[in-house]
Amino acid sequence: MQLQRPPLRDVRSESVTGVTVVCVLIDSGNSQPDADLVAGVPPSDNDRLEAIRVYADRAMRYCATAFLRETDDNRELMQAYMSITASILALLDRDALDDRSMMSGREEIIQQYVEQARSDPYEPGNCSFCGERPVAAWFEGPSFRTFVRSSAEVRAEGAWLACGICLGLVDANDREQLVVRGVERLSRRDRDEGRQRSPREEAWMQQMTRDQQEKLFWGPRQD
Repeated sequence: MQLQRPPLRDVRSESVTGVTVVCVLIDSGNSQPDADLVAGVPPSDNDRLEAIRVYADRAMRYCATAFLRETDDNRELMQAYMSITASILALLDRDALDDRSMMSGREEIIQQYVEQARSDPYEPGNCSFCGERPVAAWFEGPSFRTFVRSSAEVRAEGAWLACGICLGLVDANDREQLVVRGVERLSRRDRDEGRQRSPREEAWMQQMTRDQQEKLFWGPRQD
C-alpha cells in the first residue's frame, strides 16, 4: 500500500547547525520508543514505511539547509547525501519503480527541499534543559553568557540550547524551575519505557539534574 507524504510546506520547522558544528552539552535527542514495540508488538509494514519516510524527510531538510549554508567545495558532498535520500523518497512515492522514474523524481524532490530550505531552514535540536522544541536560543560556549537566535549564527565550538520557556527562566535566574523541567524530561522517558522509580531514585534524579545544570551551564557563566 502506498502512503501519501504530507506536503513539504506543511512539515513543521524544527532547527540547526549548518556549517558550524554545535556540540550540545546535554543529550538533545527526543527519540521515544514506539509504545507497541515496547509492549512486544512488532511494527507493521506501514509503520516501517512511515518511519522511513519521516527519517528521510528529516535528513533531506537538514541536508538542504546545510547545502545552502556550505561553501561551493562542500556542496558536492551535501548533494550526494541528498541524492541518496531523495532516491528513497522517490521509490516510496512515485507511480513507477524503474530507474528512470526514480532518478527523475529524485531531482524534483531535491529541488523542492532546497527551495523549502530558503524560506524555512531546518534546525533540528531540543532544549538542553527540558528536551522540548523548537529551540529559541543557542548559548555559546565556553561561558554561555550570551546567546544567538539561530544556529547559523553560532561561532563557538559548544552551545547550550534553550526553548522559549527555559530561556525566560534563565533570564529570571529561576534555577529550581529549570531543574523541575529537566526532571520532567527524564520522567517522560521513564514513562515511555514503562519504568517506575522509587522515591529514593527520584530524589537522586532531581539532585543529578541540579548538579549537572550547575556544573555545565551556571558554573561557566559565573567564572
